[in-house]
Amino acid sequence: MTSAYRNFPVLHADLTGRTVLVVGSNTGIGFEAAKHLARMNPKRLIGTCRSEEKCKKAEEEIREETGSTAVVCWPLELTSFASIKAFVDRLEQEGDELDIALLNAAVQHPDYGVTEDGFERCVQTNHLGGALLSYLLLPILLKTAERTERLVRLTIVASSVHGLVSFGTDKFPKDQGIIARLSGTEHSTPENMGIERYCETKLLNVLFARALQSHLPASSPIVVSLADPGLCKSNLIRNIDRGQFDERMKNARTSEEGSRQLILAALSEKGGVDAWRGAFLSNNELTPPSAWVLSDEGKEAQERIWSETMDISSKADARVVESVKLFTD
Repeated sequence: MTSAYRNFPVLHADLTGRTVLVVGSNTGIGFEAAKHLARMNPKRLIGTCRSEEKCKKAEEEIREETGSTAVVCWPLELTSFASIKAFVDRLEQEGDELDIALLNAAVQHPDYGVTEDGFERCVQTNHLGGALLSYLLLPILLKTAERTERLVRLTIVASSVHGLVSFGTDKFPKDQGIIARLSGTEHSTPENMGIERYCETKLLNVLFARALQSHLPASSPIVVSLADPGLCKSNLIRNIDRGQFDERMKNARTSEEGSRQLILAALSEKGGVDAWRGAFLSNNELTPPSAWVLSDEGKEAQERIWSETMDISSKADARVVESVKLFTD
């Protein structure tokens, strides 16, 4: 990666009076993004980590490195729908406002495993957990937008590797749910796990975010965007064989460099805010998603993912039904 693709500037904004959420803020690009945002004078910056212990450590480190006293960290485990529900309960009880939500957490696993909710770990962590959280945050985001008369932002961290896979009907027939197939053992063999599964979950991110924006009214104050941080030196590949990445990682971005893409996607209005609705940011530019995503088959799969995700989320938390009222057909 040339320096031109690594040394992008950090977008700075005045976040006075605004509440910001950064999911996965104790390590990697989430930690760096949280620090950048903390320096922009938010009313409150809520970080999340998987345990109380990690929350305490992250909160102390972000405060120490930025000088911000507005930082708090709350536990959130995306492999648990119960944890997500408890987190939103707390948010509703302790302020019920949110201007910017940056959904960042992701994992890779080389082998098959199922969460307490019955879904393959990567599928739930990288997609279903964030999707449920998104649905539950929408009413809070909308209330904040109506109160402040400002746009609010929901940014989902994706990746350009979504273009390496597809959910074509040859592998994902219409008589079986895509998410059910991804969570089942038949499509979760050693050959399918690891890198391929990560790519598949990033495709889920792209399809879900685009569907979410498309189902919101065109005039909605909620702007949904996608950020590709690029290949970064982070803990993302901690669960798989690092040897296969040694050569590529030599030219990878640092986590801080990658986090700049998250900040840009969450804050920028360059080109007009409508340009950011459902948009995919990579290398500091709004770029089209993969050709397959834009194909007729991709658009059909997008609606399948939307329907399946909505069904799973509605069963996980009845409050999702309230979010449905925000959507158009």
